[in-house]
Amino acid sequence: MRREFTGRSIAGVLLVVLFVFGCVNTAIADGGRLRFRRAAGPFIVTLFTTPDPLTAGRADFSVAVERAGMPGLVQDAHIDLILTPADGDGGQIVLHASHKEATSKWLQAANFSLPARGIWHVQVVVRRGQEVGECFGEVRVRAPGTRDLMWDILPVPLGALLFVLHQNLKQKYNRKRRNRLASFDS
Repeated sequence: MRREFTGRSIAGVLLVVLFVFGCVNTAIADGGRLRFRRAAGPFIVTLFTTPDPLTAGRADFSVAVERAGMPGLVQDAHIDLILTPADGDGGQIVLHASHKEATSKWLQAANFSLPARGIWHVQVVVRRGQEVGECFGEVRVRAPGTRDLMWDILPVPLGALLFVLHQNLKQKYNRKRRNRLASFDS
């Protein structure tokens, strides 16, 4: 059986896709926005940050640690975060993550003040007994008060596009309806 796609079904699919993409950008976990998930020796490290977007000033870096190939989180690991500005201006920031600073009992976090915007290299060092693992990543830090302009502007053209699509579909529906009514009258 072959299914014909109508304008209404295409518009519905388009709305669902736009909604999903809009939600993906704003998906926030317990510890903030997911920045990376990497192998670190025998561990898997997941880094979350808040606020979103990450700006200079107060920040929270939350870390979840798992054993590679084993279910569950490692709760008794010692986690250090080393942040270095990519441009070389300024020194390293060395932080120790703890459960008491975390927003979730499953994470360990470090709350601190990011001194400047730009790209920051992040090194996460995990220690548990004799096991040590480390991983590296980057985060982009914006100037305080900046927003993601695309998501502020996007609703206007998107709304106009959906309105035009709606009007087009409405005209096609009315035309088909008139043709059907005319064929019944004959």
